[in-house]
Amino acid sequence: MPAKRFSSQQINSLSARVPARRLADVSSEVREVLAEGLLETKNLTEWLAVDRPHLATCVFSRFSHCDWWPELRKEIKASSHLSALKFSLWIGQRLATFVHPQDDLWQTLAKHPSDVVREWAACIVGYRSDLTLKEKMIRIRPMADDPNAGLREVAWMALRGDVARDPTKSIKPLLAWTTEKSDRLRRYSSEITRPCGVWCAHIGLLKSKPEIGLPILEKLKMDSSKYVRDSVANWLNDASKTQPDFVLEVTARWKKECQSPNTDKIILRALRTIRNQKDL
Repeated sequence: MPAKRFSSQQINSLSARVPARRLADVSSEVREVLAEGLLETKNLTEWLAVDRPHLATCVFSRFSHCDWWPELRKEIKASSHLSALKFSLWIGQRLATFVHPQDDLWQTLAKHPSDVVREWAACIVGYRSDLTLKEKMIRIRPMADDPNAGLREVAWMALRGDVARDPTKSIKPLLAWTTEKSDRLRRYSSEITRPCGVWCAHIGLLKSKPEIGLPILEKLKMDSSKYVRDSVANWLNDASKTQPDFVLEVTARWKKECQSPNTDKIILRALRTIRNQKDL
């Protein structure tokens, strides 16, 4: 896809677009402007439509004077077969070998107009083995609280590996976000610790011992935000597939202790798998 110059008027017009619901309906103009990194995606369909190798070439070619660029350019071309998420994880891992969150390059990526490029900054943080989970959370906070829903999902996936390596040790730093004003950050603390999760590997220890994550759930059991409540309910629903007695005990206790409509909504959603099994 050759580079194309877009006027500010075109960009403004496209920023007000109604996003397509099917890949086939994403216009060539929208695909081009997303691939140039001039706008962010508006939904999952657009996110899947982004030509990531082209976008990466556009972003990093401005650093052609750097000694790492020739090799990275070859690797980008060779990785064009990867899926949307796998490409972001791959390039994040690759860049993490020579980019640190204190670098100007990382700052450029973290503040980029494209949500997909900001994802790469989040993935770099996730793959930096020299940072603790608490340090990573400080760096990834803007992405975790970003208005773009797709970026927020990748932001928790980027640190999922840290949680999976040591679930017990991860709870304490994540607890700090359960009392944040932003429901995006509160939800992050729950979503990243889900035993099964979405588009990510399961965490065996949390599937066998879900009580490890209970301190986070307890903080969020009466949350006013549906965004948070759904995550808590999904967490418990995950746990119910391997430890149903644990979920029944927790929800029964919450029902008695809280007497809150918000808690009732969590419980109703959390028990859906258990209800379905009883109906069989």
